[in-house]
Amino acid sequence: MQKESSSEWPLIDAYGICRQTILPVYRQPTFDSALVTQLLFGECYQINGLTSDRQWFRVYHEDTGMGGWVWAKLIKEITGDEYQKFLNQDFQVVTSPIAAIEYLGTNLYLLPGSRLHFSELELFNWQDHIGFTGNYRAHAVKASREELVEIALRYLNAPFQAGGRSIFGLDGDQGFAIIYAIGGYSWKSGKIPGKSITPEEAMPGDLFIFRDLEKQESHFGLFLGAEEILWMDNRMRVSDIDEWEDFLRNNTGEQVVFDARSVVN
Repeated sequence: MQKESSSEWPLIDAYGICRQTILPVYRQPTFDSALVTQLLFGECYQINGLTSDRQWFRVYHEDTGMGGWVWAKLIKEITGDEYQKFLNQDFQVVTSPIAAIEYLGTNLYLLPGSRLHFSELELFNWQDHIGFTGNYRAHAVKASREELVEIALRYLNAPFQAGGRSIFGLDGDQGFAIIYAIGGYSWKSGKIPGKSITPEEAMPGDLFIFRDLEKQESHFGLFLGAEEILWMDNRMRVSDIDEWEDFLRNNTGEQVVFDARSVVN
């Protein structure tokens, strides 16, 4: 198993795009390191460093504000102009639990949150050369509350996985961030979107936050309406709000704060 390199070289003006179903991003340049996050098909990233043996590249995902190390063989470079166009031009976001692209005689499976770029600068013109099976939505169009709840419920029963961003393994924090991202709402690491509201003002699609001040941890839930909430235990589950609060109060410290935020305009 590969060990962490003792030296690192910086890089500037280097960029990449995920061209596979899931791209794992590690905390250190070694396969037995912790998983920081995952990138999905079509997501772009900056490349800002590499190990001296050129086996690992350090990347930064601008959309989520997270970064880490990616194995060199999984890197797919693009130009700076392509990077800017992919980020700034409209694109489609996959919403199907599992979608598929038929390309060069093989199937590439895509997960919710994957991106389909339609510009002429795409690495391949998928509309002319491949078949797509599944559903997608325009990223530029903000999801309604009803649509956001539908997106969230597609992750029901997804198991917990630290750093995970897919239906096959979902991080407690990043899972809710990608739900809102699919709906067209930005959520960077450490910057919770929306505005504070009282729990009585909450509507379906709003975010509930239970903060443990002693451990400096936040636990999220997405309000579904009718006193129900989607939240992460060992899996994504639905329960009434009282059960969620009771569970957290029994598993956190004495100093806790409850907050609600409206993300949907």
